[in-house]
Amino acid sequence: MEFMSQEHIEAMNDLLARSKEVAAAAAELPREYVLVYELTDGPVDGATVHWQLRFSPGGTTFALTPAPDADVVLRGDWRAALTAMEHSRRTGQPADDGLTTDGDIESLMAAIGKQFAIARKVATLETTFPD
Repeated sequence: MEFMSQEHIEAMNDLLARSKEVAAAAAELPREYVLVYELTDGPVDGATVHWQLRFSPGGTTFALTPAPDADVVLRGDWRAALTAMEHSRRTGQPADDGLTTDGDIESLMAAIGKQFAIARKVATLETTFPD
């Protein structure tokens, strides 16, 4: 399964929806929070790629669509972001992804940190990274 493909998104969303641990953490949130990646020069004709993460009292979901209601938007080059994510997953060490941030990422992470960590643990799947 390819990283952030539709198949990957569906598999992660299924795991998240079935997780009691994710549901319990989600129920603690006061409102929905949205984090979006907006990545240029994507693999299909250089089109912009969107990755959306929604953290709400009802759960956590991923989507491959823009989100005009995003609390935080991370912007940058698709290849640079993917290379950094692949490096981080392989080594466990952060890598410079070259992304810029529109919005208050510190406040967002303070609000969703617990749910984010649980969702990451529940929905991390073995994937291949696009060439």
